[in-house]
Amino acid sequence: MAVKEVEVIHSWSSPRSLSTSLMYSFAQRDDTEVLDEPLYANFLRITGIDRPYRDKLLLKMSSDVNHVVKDVIFGPGEKKYRYCKHMSKQRLPNLSDEMMKRGRHFILIRNPLNILASFDKVIPPSFFELGLVDLVSIYSELCEAGNPPPIIDADDLQNDPEGTLCCLCYDLGVPFQASMLKWEAGPKPIDGLWAPWWYSSVHKSTGFKASRAYPAPFPTVLYELLEQSLPFYKLLRGHVKRRTSSLLSSLPTPSLPVPANEKILVWVGDELVPEKMRRSQCSIQLYKEVTQCGRVFVSIVEKFLS
Repeated sequence: MAVKEVEVIHSWSSPRSLSTSLMYSFAQRDDTEVLDEPLYANFLRITGIDRPYRDKLLLKMSSDVNHVVKDVIFGPGEKKYRYCKHMSKQRLPNLSDEMMKRGRHFILIRNPLNILASFDKVIPPSFFELGLVDLVSIYSELCEAGNPPPIIDADDLQNDPEGTLCCLCYDLGVPFQASMLKWEAGPKPIDGLWAPWWYSSVHKSTGFKASRAYPAPFPTVLYELLEQSLPFYKLLRGHVKRRTSSLLSSLPTPSLPVPANEKILVWVGDELVPEKMRRSQCSIQLYKEVTQCGRVFVSIVEKFLS
């Protein structure tokens, strides 16, 4: 097959956010090749972070970030698109602006409630390791450059994979392919050498599985870290165009009589918030009130029948 210039798609996320599942999804396309965290070696070299596979990775992967960007990420390829999976914390200061200016970027987010419990099964998590501040910074950087990235939520990806992938592909300007919904179980040639430590669950998967109706018990030792992380997740969640979560899927977005008022600040309780956030909070509050009323009604009926 002829070697040619490729169009690069950059995925930015925190760890344990279904990023590998999404990489597998794009790998099923007939027009896309994928790279699993090409910036990882540079991250380990610069930060000094320890990993069980650190020495092996630094031997196998190039940590010369300029070489990686020029020849690996943007080098010629055999297919039209190249999908690059990145962790947000790997966006270090020595990464050239060229990479952020080229290609098509998007952000994958996940509720820290799920990230932390999953991460803790491998190594103890930290606020730095989650990279949520880096995700917000990447979003801001791309917006300032006039290229606001689409944001998708892992919950939406699990609960409505086809709809979420269709919207993502549309926002990226690439055609959706139904093959993205399924893949074979087991290790893949595209896996990074860290797969034995991190990919045991995704290797059992063959597609996106619906999220649990109720979360698993949360480790209390991680509670403070959850409190620190949630505001950053909620900030990015507010920019998700299409939400399919059980919380908001059935609730219409409150209408705005005067479109020009979308960017005003309004008082909610004792704080000023953007109008868009106020409407989102109203939807959530409406859901909570309806749910609470439903519970009271059920309780009354149960008492009446007993």
